[in-house]
Amino acid sequence: MSTERRITLTGATGELRSRLGPTAWVVFEELLLASTGNRDGCVASVSIRTLAVRLGLAKDTVAHALVRLRRAGLVTAHQSRTDSGVFATGTYILHVPACITVSDHRPAASTTPRPRHADQLALTLTS
Repeated sequence: MSTERRITLTGATGELRSRLGPTAWVVFEELLLASTGNRDGCVASVSIRTLAVRLGLAKDTVAHALVRLRRAGLVTAHQSRTDSGVFATGTYILHVPACITVSDHRPAASTTPRPRHADQLALTLTS
């Protein structure tokens, strides 16, 4: 059984989302989903082009969003080169604020959905 990455947000994320803007926020979410580790060592190895394809955005839009995330102190980029001098896939160290929890989750064996009430909203982000 595979694990899925789970992001839990508290009410304090509203101010952060507003400050970042919607594009930078969704890029940060995608980085969190692509990451490994926990809050103290959260690392995502993914290219700008891959992020752009996953999100349906232009690569330049994603690059600008990453600049916003770096300026906000949420992401540190690390770019290396292969032995032949070609850029390797970028690695991003994520500085996860206290209002966000990132964890790995093993879904239950049952695939039968739970009945939901009309006043409930379920949101699951998976990578």
